[in-house]
Amino acid sequence: MHLIVKFGEGPVQVDQTNLKELTIIQDMNKFLPEFRLRVSDSSGLFTHIVPSDKHWGSVYMELGINENDQATKNAFSFLVYSRTPVGEQSNPSAVYDIDGLLDVDGLFSKDESRGFSGSISSTINTIASELSNISSKDISASLSETKDLVQPTWTNAQFLKFLKEKAIGVTGEYGFKCFVKTEKYKNIFTFKGISEMIKNNPSYKFCLSSYQNQDQYPIFNYYIYDNYKLYGTFASKSQGYSYFDYDTSEYVKDTEVIEDYQSLSDYYLVDKADNTDSNSINDTGRSNDFTLDFKGYVKGNYGNRVNGLVKMWITTQGLANITPGQVVQLFFPQSAVQIYDYQYSGNWLIERVVHNVGGALFLTKLLLTRAGVDTDKRTSLLPAATRFF
Repeated sequence: MHLIVKFGEGPVQVDQTNLKELTIIQDMNKFLPEFRLRVSDSSGLFTHIVPSDKHWGSVYMELGINENDQATKNAFSFLVYSRTPVGEQSNPSAVYDIDGLLDVDGLFSKDESRGFSGSISSTINTIASELSNISSKDISASLSETKDLVQPTWTNAQFLKFLKEKAIGVTGEYGFKCFVKTEKYKNIFTFKGISEMIKNNPSYKFCLSSYQNQDQYPIFNYYIYDNYKLYGTFASKSQGYSYFDYDTSEYVKDTEVIEDYQSLSDYYLVDKADNTDSNSINDTGRSNDFTLDFKGYVKGNYGNRVNGLVKMWITTQGLANITPGQVVQLFFPQSAVQIYDYQYSGNWLIERVVHNVGGALFLTKLLLTRAGVDTDKRTSLLPAATRFF
């Protein structure tokens, strides 16, 4: 395992003797990666003697599974936002406990009141250019529609949140996510829809095994969230919604159906006989200036719900460069898993990446999500209308 930790410019001795926890999280539903570091501090040096200033509040972390393989390594530059002296009975400053976010300025710093013209993607690009420590941008090409937009005394984070919740692509792309990911030593600003992400080829392959097998990384353990009955109760087969059309002065009711939403699996986790009386979305808002029929908001909400019908945590070896928004492929041999768990083989979308370093171990946990299962058994589940392999 490879691990370097620096406070300011000075390296800190972090090894299996004093490292209690190092957790790094990247999540497509959060703007920035975050971290938590806990190290033994029996002398109280970090907790009480070293001042908590900008110099010591800057934390550089470089990690990888193999010290001699540059391709397996990645690095993060964080800012400490809080620190907690965790005491023990014999020593009140035995553990130095800090956490914080990736060092990217310009998201939360100040309110802006301004207007934008041009395409939605150009507006997002302008805002992304104002952020510090961004190496590159990955902004959806589907947001090419020309739209005059106003940032009404909001921070950039608030405005980007508004855009990702309301936007829809020119050919119906939905479920937009806005986040910064760190990959191969670079911070990448990302604004993409889940309907686009799931079309990508798998970036990694995994197999239920204790060892890596050729290009398949090991799955040490897994946990499946398959709340079939719960989702059926909330009628996932369709999504009703309503809004007031200010152009016609009419109150409009409409419905989205699951068959119009893409899937990474053969079947949606929805029974053919499930009812269609969904909990209607009626908080679309008072203004329809962004999209006249509120489709972006509705399809984003429903699309996220459909893509999250099944979730799974897997634990694998440390993979420093795996990121949210990537597609991965799983293989569960029928002889090696619980009965019928092999139906969870196939492609999944990464929602969250959690790196855990402790002692001499570096493990990565992935929260995976998709719309259903793959199976060759007879089933009453609804077949996916459009599947991406």
